[in-house]
Amino acid sequence: MSKNRPHCPVCHGPTKRNETTSKGTVRWRCKNKQCGASASHSRPDKRLSSDFAVFIDCICGKQSMQEAADTKGINKRSLERRFRTFWFIDIPHECDNFRIYDQVFIDGTYTGAGCLLIAATRNYVLNWVWARYETTAAYQQLLEPLQPPLMVVLDGGRGAYSAIKRTWPTTHIQRCLVHAQRVVRRYVTSQPRTDAGKAIYKLALDLTRVRTIGQAAQWTAHLQQFNTVYRSWMDEKTLNITTGKREYTHLSVRKAYNSLTHLSRQQWLFAFLQPPDTPTTSGFEWVSTTNHLEGAINSQLKLLTRLHRGRAGERQRRMLEWWLHLHTEQPRPPTEIAKEQNWGRDALAKVNTTPRNENQADQQTGRPALYDNAIPTEYSHNLGVQKGWIGT
Repeated sequence: MSKNRPHCPVCHGPTKRNETTSKGTVRWRCKNKQCGASASHSRPDKRLSSDFAVFIDCICGKQSMQEAADTKGINKRSLERRFRTFWFIDIPHECDNFRIYDQVFIDGTYTGAGCLLIAATRNYVLNWVWARYETTAAYQQLLEPLQPPLMVVLDGGRGAYSAIKRTWPTTHIQRCLVHAQRVVRRYVTSQPRTDAGKAIYKLALDLTRVRTIGQAAQWTAHLQQFNTVYRSWMDEKTLNITTGKREYTHLSVRKAYNSLTHLSRQQWLFAFLQPPDTPTTSGFEWVSTTNHLEGAINSQLKLLTRLHRGRAGERQRRMLEWWLHLHTEQPRPPTEIAKEQNWGRDALAKVNTTPRNENQADQQTGRPALYDNAIPTEYSHNLGVQKGWIGT
């Protein structure tokens, strides 16, 4: 007997083939003569698997909803109805709590759905957290599930340093040199007019050219030489007529110099040149920028939001989380995840229906109705002659 032969839907007895329906589907009839029920055996899981595969390709790729509908041979509205329950599927978010990584990159990117904090290696995503801002608590939530790596590279986001000191106190910190350059350029612009501005901007550009410890020592010496030459010039002050206080005349150059000096004193600029002696991966190459995270992950997420710009809020979060899950080290097949959650129908069943009595007035508390559905004809003492309720 074929394993695919269904049982009778009425008496649950054995069935036999009984020709086909008008659509070509095999009809099965119950062998029990007293029952004799006839039914066709459908496989809705096959259609759901096919629709879900299109759903993943659509939200994680460049294909639009209209193009996906044309591929399925249906209209856009019908495809949206098929996708309705898929948005309620929870994306698994599991981290390896025991593995120690050599170098981890952390960064935050802002989308229409909120601030997305991401921790990743050079090749794949490790963890992500949704937050409102780049706060210390949000970064702690991002870092706590992971073991302290040997080195962490960051762009200097707010709260990141405090979270690393609390969560990963033994981890070496490497400030992204490209972002350090951007801070200096923000203060003195890319075309400074003063000699001091040109000199400090030249030092910032030389950061990414440092490859050896000797070059790093030479760069640090040039930074100290800048301080010796321009210290008195940076200390000049001018009376502010508005506030009546003396303020630094060349504040922008002073801030640019202080940003580099702070990173140099904390030994966060050239930590990649003096890495830990025992990396977990043989032949590992230490880097000094977050370009792997910015270019391979953040830019792709921003591109995805632009391609699907009409999708926002919780659906945009689901879309980005599916993309992140597919770029983890060992992602589970999306179809397997969807089957475990009954294609999102279990989550949809838990949603509480909105009560239909929002327009009913509460006589005990005096709460008025949400909206009126007619013009009242009875007398109201709170309106006078000028409102036209009482005739003269």
